[in-house]
Amino acid sequence: MSIEPEIAAWLDIYFEAWNRYDVPAMKTCWDEEDPLPIYLAEECDPHIGWEAVLGYWRIDRSKSERLVTWKNLTAKEAAPGLAVILFDANWSTYIPGSRLYPRPFGGPVRITAALRLKPEGWRMFHYVEAPLASIVQLRRAHEDAVEPALHARLAAKGISY
Repeated sequence: MSIEPEIAAWLDIYFEAWNRYDVPAMKTCWDEEDPLPIYLAEECDPHIGWEAVLGYWRIDRSKSERLVTWKNLTAKEAAPGLAVILFDANWSTYIPGSRLYPRPFGGPVRITAALRLKPEGWRMFHYVEAPLASIVQLRRAHEDAVEPALHARLAAKGISY
């Protein structure tokens, strides 16, 4: 039996809380009994232990807007009650008054996590964001900029990729 539907429901709950920046709700998606959770966001050094994770989450983001979406979930039960997951996410944010980014910005990221099954459901204890290398991001931007008419012309010639 696949655990993916259960994990997908858990991801929806987690990112719904993240998008509201509801730290107490985010924390309930984690195994709060684990003494050494690991959280590695793409933009900073690892946060190891609850003090570090909660310190990262305590940053005042009340004026910012954010939206994280996810797709392409792969989940496997590595051992009874232990799941390893991989999925794609896209984050978008707007920081009012930012001189560096005066407009909304965002990007793709791959995420892997480990969860354990608790009586209340799946709970995370390990989370790692793996951003795409800049060369991959640049290549995808160039590919996305191609006019649809060229794709149609190539398809008509039997060229596939």
